[in-house]
Amino acid sequence: MNKIIAQNSLFLTGSHVVSRIIGFLYYIFLARSLSVESFGIYTFTLAFVYNFFPVADFGLERLVLKDISRDVSKAQYYFSRILPLRIILAILSIFSILLLGLILGQNTKQLFYFLLFGLAIIPYNLTFLIASIQNAREKMQYSALANLLAILFTVFWGILFTRAGLGLAYILSAFLLSYSIVFFLFFLLLKKMDLHLKPVWDFDFCKRLLSESWQFAVFMIIGVFYLRLSVVMVGLLAGAESSGVYGSSYKFIEALVLVPQAIALALFPAFSRLYLENKIKLRSVYFKFLGLLFLLSLPIFAAFWFLPDLIIKYSYGAKYLSAVAVYPALAIAVILFFLNSLPGNIIQVSEKPKDFLPFSVANFLFLLALCFYLIPKFGLIGAGWAVVGGEVFGFMINNWYVIKILKN
Repeated sequence: MNKIIAQNSLFLTGSHVVSRIIGFLYYIFLARSLSVESFGIYTFTLAFVYNFFPVADFGLERLVLKDISRDVSKAQYYFSRILPLRIILAILSIFSILLLGLILGQNTKQLFYFLLFGLAIIPYNLTFLIASIQNAREKMQYSALANLLAILFTVFWGILFTRAGLGLAYILSAFLLSYSIVFFLFFLLLKKMDLHLKPVWDFDFCKRLLSESWQFAVFMIIGVFYLRLSVVMVGLLAGAESSGVYGSSYKFIEALVLVPQAIALALFPAFSRLYLENKIKLRSVYFKFLGLLFLLSLPIFAAFWFLPDLIIKYSYGAKYLSAVAVYPALAIAVILFFLNSLPGNIIQVSEKPKDFLPFSVANFLFLLALCFYLIPKFGLIGAGWAVVGGEVFGFMINNWYVIKILKN
């Protein structure tokens, strides 16, 4: 088991590290190529629309991981029946993006940007359905491949469109084009994965699946909204330019947090089995990896705490130096983000994960309240410390609940 966990952790963590380095360099390229205002619109669009990617998944990825990891013979059965459901959920998510944009009073141009980026949800949803089936089989190299190919194609098209002077709409459309190519490549690999593209509409199965997956969906939706909440709130409360400055710094958090999330994902099938078979061993594995995540976060903490000027100067340039003041808060937040990535595994493999939902909602509302209070009063610095406050609150309630589960 340890060998498989190590191998899968290497695949996922390695792919996320490489893809995030490439993505971050691309982000820097756009920050330097676009005006601060245009870059702020780009940042706001991504932060807003990314929140709806888990809506399109609706917890199905976690349910697939939980069920198929316990019985791999279900793979084709689940794949055939989830496929049409994922398409429907993707379309509903795109409508939700536009509806919320209208409710928030966004102008027609911004809604068009939302739509362009949001259309990428359809090929993304189908690609990562295939990847999640393979993850449950503990063949996580496919998920790693999807991550790498998606960012490589996005950067290729984005740079091409930027150099051609085609504007922000084309840059955002690079995501749709890239995920469509990746899905086509995965379609060609289906036979090798021992999967067949035979969609089956099974209403009773889908109804049962959604009745179980909704709790995972709520966790994921809250988690994704939570991760980018401070960026969205800066955009809404302080404007596009402030969103560009703060978003440039917070992008480090978004990139780095995928490392502990990749480790947590690699551990999830093993956690699911151990929860049924050996809770004592599960407790030992949990605290061992919690310690590992803490150690992994320390070099990043040191860089954020001691070298913010250098980080900004050699990444985004002098026009973003006003973000330096945010880095002490982000340094502390990094440690907490790493530690808070693992408790969800224990909570979601337990008998009643929905019992934790009120605490998860409370954590989100606590961060939202901090943003409403601190951003108007302290600007970008307030946004950073709001994130720290939310993570401290989350760390306390997450581990209290995990200890409660493991004691039982």
